[in-house]
Amino acid sequence: MQPVEHQSTSPRKCVQKKGPARVKRRMQWEAPSKPLAVDDPLLLREREVHAEIGINWFLDREIPKGGDVRILAESLLWEERLGKIRIRTTERIITCMEPHRGWTIASSNWNFLRKRWLDREQKLITVIQEETKRMEEKEEAGYRSPTWTTLRALPKINKAKRLEGEAVMSAPPFFQSAGQEDLKFWGEDDGPAVVVWESLSESEQEQWSEKMGK
Repeated sequence: MQPVEHQSTSPRKCVQKKGPARVKRRMQWEAPSKPLAVDDPLLLREREVHAEIGINWFLDREIPKGGDVRILAESLLWEERLGKIRIRTTERIITCMEPHRGWTIASSNWNFLRKRWLDREQKLITVIQEETKRMEEKEEAGYRSPTWTTLRALPKINKAKRLEGEAVMSAPPFFQSAGQEDLKFWGEDDGPAVVVWESLSESEQEQWSEKMGK
């Protein structure tokens, strides 16, 4: 008798090896939003406007409703008179045409100061001329004005409201008051101050040293 190989009649269990698990990622879409272009102003149409500055078109006139755009090949020149003095504006630059009191500064500085020197514009013209000459001499000696970024950060230290030093046409407008020695640029002379030491004269530095020593 030959031996018979035993065969199991029970069903075989198939073992499947699982591979690395896959994590289904759900895509996160942006929340519904409106495009920024929705808030853009309406387009202005371009048209040929027959206007001459100072004759039938003035920069200080009321802006017409709707508005129009005119593209010019050259910058416009705007000239006004303060008494007998001619003041010219072109490309955001203001130039005083007075022979003995001439100067050139940014138009934004002039407009800012002009509103704070109401009825004293002739005096302001003289002050700007004197301050321009003083700063030119300092810069020739190596002085450089601090950046507005630096001056804006300093008041956060002692909550300063006043700037002492610099010049009337370069002092930043974000101070409530500014001046140098007896010359008040604008505002009231009180409260904590930021002093631009290098811009002061020797006598002014001595005076401030005495104040700080008290």
